[in-house]
Amino acid sequence: MAQGARDLGEYPGIRVIALQSGDRQEPLRRATLAAGDILVIRGDAQAIGALAADKHLALRAEDANSGVADTLFNRGSGLAEIVIPPRSKLIGEPAFPGMVTPSGDLIILAVQRRGEDLGPKEAMLAAGDTLLLQGTWKALDERLDDPDVLVVDSPEIVRRQAVPMGAGAKQALGVLVAMVALLATGLLPAVVVGLLAACAMVVLHVLSVDQAYRSINWTTVILVGAMTPLSTAMAQTGAAQMLADGLVRLVGDAGPYALLAGLFVLTAVLGQLISNTATALIIIPIAVAAASDLGISARPVLMSVTVAAAAAFLTPVATPVNLMVMGPGGYKFGDYWKLGLPLMLWFFVVATFGVPVFWPFR
Repeated sequence: MAQGARDLGEYPGIRVIALQSGDRQEPLRRATLAAGDILVIRGDAQAIGALAADKHLALRAEDANSGVADTLFNRGSGLAEIVIPPRSKLIGEPAFPGMVTPSGDLIILAVQRRGEDLGPKEAMLAAGDTLLLQGTWKALDERLDDPDVLVVDSPEIVRRQAVPMGAGAKQALGVLVAMVALLATGLLPAVVVGLLAACAMVVLHVLSVDQAYRSINWTTVILVGAMTPLSTAMAQTGAAQMLADGLVRLVGDAGPYALLAGLFVLTAVLGQLISNTATALIIIPIAVAAASDLGISARPVLMSVTVAAAAAFLTPVATPVNLMVMGPGGYKFGDYWKLGLPLMLWFFVVATFGVPVFWPFR
């Protein structure tokens, strides 16, 4: 920390939260304070007033409810919470609130152990300790990509959710409108439109190449890439036709609505056990073959499969979203069906009787 920032023993109850460079709004790297630098402190109002008077400091005229938050969390800088994992190289290292990390671009705002704040004193880090860090978004992205720390929430995700629209918001909205317009008019294939929109975001400097790369959900990419050959193999080997023939024999005499109902049940059951994306890829060739056997259009059948694949509500493993909220919400495996079953019944009605209204069988 800058010299003098920790020499506050004569002002009991005052705690330094952060030191920021006044020109760049990032953690202070200089050894001494300069005019315009910002000290974020916590303590009794009278003690803070005495400190300001003795040290000739000016109090910022900001709203008391938002001043500190705006100073620490803005378009230039933000916060991140990390956990020290077992076997981390940081175990045994000293840390205290207000300490600047060895890289010089992040500052420790708080240290907790077993949910309790360790206070301003210096402590040796242990496995399971939680640290609140503050710095520029770029520094948070670069420094926290380290196996020695576990990031509670990705800084990039936090920035997108909490920081107001920045300088690239207008360009991003323009790209979004253009992409939707091209998709709606069908002037270009959807794949080409998506690729052009992604490239435009980088060319217009809305995102850097590294940010665009990190935003890709590689799990989904690999899953879809792996399941597509399986879907093709089912169609070419006759497995899809065999399953479709069995489904048609079971419900064919009852008409196309019964086919949609049967496909919904098959899709919904598989969708509770494996990814709904993978389920759709498996069911699509079966649905197309069944529609061909009944002599009806494949469009309502495929749309019904789409709705059924989205009805993944009964188990936490049905879709990543269900699993993500299981821990924070304290849910059990059997909690999901309580709300999921009524929603699935509504999806059944839409997939079986609503879809043919907009996409007729003939």
